[in-house]
Amino acid sequence: MNNLENPEILSDEILHSIDLIIDRCPHAVFGGSIALNAVGLLNRKISDIDVFFDENTALTKHGFINIPETEWKGFLSDTVTDMNGKLVHRTGFKIGGTKVCGFKVHPEELQHSIFKFIRNTKLYEIKIQNVNFAIAAKIAYYYKKEKHEIDVDHINELLNDIF
Repeated sequence: MNNLENPEILSDEILHSIDLIIDRCPHAVFGGSIALNAVGLLNRKISDIDVFFDENTALTKHGFINIPETEWKGFLSDTVTDMNGKLVHRTGFKIGGTKVCGFKVHPEELQHSIFKFIRNTKLYEIKIQNVNFAIAAKIAYYYKKEKHEIDVDHINELLNDIF
Protein backbone atom coordinates (compact mmCIF):
# COMPACT_ATOMS: atom_id res chain seq x y z
CA MET A 1 0.00 0.00 0.00
CA ASN A 2 1.40 3.43 -0.88
CA ASN A 3 0.89 6.37 1.46
CA LEU A 4 -1.98 7.94 -0.50
CA GLU A 5 -3.95 4.71 -0.26
CA ASN A 6 -3.67 4.84 3.53
CA PRO A 7 -6.62 6.70 5.14
CA GLU A 8 -4.42 7.35 8.20
CA ILE A 9 -2.22 9.54 5.97
CA LEU A 10 -4.73 10.83 3.39
CA SER A 11 -8.09 11.27 5.10
CA ASP A 12 -11.38 10.81 3.30
CA GLU A 13 -12.09 14.53 3.81
CA ILE A 14 -8.89 15.59 2.05
CA LEU A 15 -9.41 12.95 -0.64
CA HIS A 16 -12.87 14.44 -1.26
CA SER A 17 -11.29 17.89 -1.62
CA ILE A 18 -8.73 16.48 -4.08
CA ASP A 19 -11.66 15.08 -6.08
CA LEU A 20 -13.29 18.51 -6.17
CA ILE A 21 -10.05 20.16 -7.28
CA ILE A 22 -9.46 17.61 -10.05
CA ASP A 23 -13.06 18.02 -11.18
CA ARG A 24 -12.80 21.82 -11.35
CA CYS A 25 -9.23 22.05 -12.61
CA PRO A 26 -7.79 18.84 -14.09
CA HIS A 27 -4.48 20.61 -14.88
CA ALA A 28 -3.75 21.39 -11.22
CA VAL A 29 -0.47 19.99 -9.91
CA PHE A 30 -0.36 18.80 -6.29
CA GLY A 31 2.77 19.52 -4.28
CA GLY A 32 3.85 19.73 -0.68
CA SER A 33 3.08 16.82 1.62
CA ILE A 34 0.86 15.14 -0.98
CA ALA A 35 3.73 14.87 -3.48
CA LEU A 36 6.27 13.91 -0.81
CA ASN A 37 3.98 11.24 0.67
CA ALA A 38 3.20 9.90 -2.81
CA VAL A 39 6.87 9.11 -3.48
CA GLY A 40 7.55 7.89 0.06
CA LEU A 41 9.75 10.76 1.23
CA LEU A 42 7.22 11.55 3.95
CA ASN A 43 5.11 9.19 5.97
CA ARG A 44 2.78 11.46 7.91
CA LYS A 45 -0.81 12.62 7.96
CA ILE A 46 -1.62 15.23 5.33
CA SER A 47 -3.29 18.27 6.89
CA ASP A 48 -3.77 20.58 3.91
CA ILE A 49 -3.40 20.78 0.15
CA ASP A 50 -0.81 22.71 -1.84
CA VAL A 51 -1.80 23.02 -5.47
CA PHE A 52 0.12 24.72 -8.26
CA PHE A 53 -1.08 26.55 -11.35
CA ASP A 54 0.59 28.37 -14.23
CA GLU A 55 1.24 31.96 -13.19
CA ASN A 56 -0.98 33.17 -16.06
CA THR A 57 -4.03 31.15 -14.95
CA ALA A 58 -7.05 32.90 -13.48
CA LEU A 59 -8.06 30.86 -10.45
CA THR A 60 -11.68 31.80 -10.95
CA LYS A 61 -11.67 30.06 -14.34
CA HIS A 62 -14.07 27.10 -14.37
CA GLY A 63 -15.21 28.06 -10.88
CA PHE A 64 -12.06 26.78 -9.15
CA ILE A 65 -12.39 29.56 -6.62
CA ASN A 66 -16.10 29.93 -6.20
CA ILE A 67 -16.39 30.96 -2.59
CA PRO A 68 -19.59 32.57 -1.32
CA GLU A 69 -18.97 35.84 0.53
CA THR A 70 -20.19 34.22 3.75
CA GLU A 71 -17.21 31.83 3.58
CA TRP A 72 -14.51 34.48 3.10
CA LYS A 73 -13.32 34.20 6.70
CA GLY A 74 -10.59 31.79 5.68
CA PHE A 75 -9.88 33.39 2.30
CA LEU A 76 -6.51 35.04 1.79
CA SER A 77 -4.61 36.38 -1.16
CA ASP A 78 -1.02 37.54 -0.89
CA THR A 79 2.44 37.04 -2.26
CA VAL A 80 5.23 34.93 -0.84
CA THR A 81 8.87 34.81 -1.82
CA ASP A 82 10.11 31.56 -3.31
CA MET A 83 13.61 30.16 -2.74
CA ASN A 84 14.94 32.20 -5.69
CA GLY A 85 13.66 35.47 -4.27
CA LYS A 86 10.80 35.68 -6.80
CA LEU A 87 7.36 36.79 -5.66
CA VAL A 88 4.70 34.10 -6.05
CA HIS A 89 0.97 34.76 -5.79
CA ARG A 90 -0.64 32.59 -3.12
CA THR A 91 -4.36 32.22 -2.57
CA GLY A 92 -5.71 30.41 0.46
CA PHE A 93 -9.24 29.11 0.75
CA LYS A 94 -11.22 26.04 1.73
CA ILE A 95 -12.53 23.42 -0.64
CA GLY A 96 -14.74 20.71 0.81
CA GLY A 97 -13.75 21.82 4.31
CA THR A 98 -9.99 21.42 3.64
CA LYS A 99 -7.47 24.25 3.77
CA VAL A 100 -5.98 24.73 0.29
CA CYS A 101 -3.13 26.98 -0.80
CA GLY A 102 -3.06 27.71 -4.51
CA PHE A 103 0.26 28.96 -5.89
CA LYS A 104 0.68 30.60 -9.28
CA VAL A 105 4.16 29.64 -10.45
CA HIS A 106 6.43 29.74 -13.48
CA PRO A 107 5.67 26.84 -15.87
CA GLU A 108 9.03 25.22 -15.01
CA GLU A 109 7.76 24.61 -11.49
CA LEU A 110 4.80 22.70 -12.91
CA GLN A 111 7.02 19.76 -13.85
CA HIS A 112 5.09 16.75 -12.66
CA SER A 113 4.50 13.04 -12.80
CA ILE A 114 1.20 11.22 -12.94
CA PHE A 115 0.70 9.30 -9.73
CA LYS A 116 -1.93 6.57 -9.54
CA PHE A 117 -3.47 5.07 -6.43
CA ILE A 118 -6.63 3.24 -5.46
CA ARG A 119 -8.97 4.19 -2.64
CA ASN A 120 -12.35 2.60 -2.03
CA THR A 121 -12.03 0.70 -5.34
CA LYS A 122 -11.67 3.99 -7.26
CA LEU A 123 -8.55 4.67 -9.32
CA TYR A 124 -7.15 8.17 -8.82
CA GLU A 125 -4.67 9.77 -11.18
CA ILE A 126 -3.20 13.01 -9.89
CA LYS A 127 -0.39 15.22 -11.07
CA ILE A 128 2.31 15.51 -8.43
CA GLN A 129 4.92 18.21 -8.57
CA ASN A 130 8.55 17.28 -9.20
CA VAL A 131 9.63 16.53 -5.64
CA ASN A 132 12.79 18.60 -6.03
CA PHE A 133 10.56 21.69 -5.94
CA ALA A 134 8.59 20.32 -2.96
CA ILE A 135 11.82 19.63 -1.04
CA ALA A 136 13.20 23.08 -1.89
CA ALA A 137 9.99 24.69 -0.60
CA LYS A 138 10.22 22.69 2.65
CA ILE A 139 13.82 23.88 3.08
CA ALA A 140 12.80 27.50 2.38
CA TYR A 141 10.15 27.27 5.13
CA TYR A 142 12.38 25.27 7.50
CA TYR A 143 12.37 27.83 10.31
CA LYS A 144 8.81 29.08 9.83
CA LYS A 145 6.92 26.04 11.13
CA GLU A 146 8.01 23.05 13.16
CA LYS A 147 6.34 20.62 10.74
CA HIS A 148 8.67 21.83 7.96
CA GLU A 149 11.72 21.26 10.18
CA ILE A 150 10.53 17.75 11.01
CA ASP A 151 9.79 17.00 7.34
CA VAL A 152 13.20 18.22 6.12
CA ASP A 153 15.01 16.27 8.85
CA HIS A 154 13.04 13.12 7.93
CA ILE A 155 13.76 13.55 4.21
CA ASN A 156 17.48 14.08 4.94
CA GLU A 157 17.59 10.89 7.03
CA LEU A 158 15.94 8.89 4.23
CA LEU A 159 18.24 10.28 1.56
CA ASN A 160 21.32 9.70 3.73
CA ASP A 161 20.31 6.04 4.12
CA ILE A 162 20.02 5.72 0.32
CA PHE A 163 23.23 7.54 -0.54
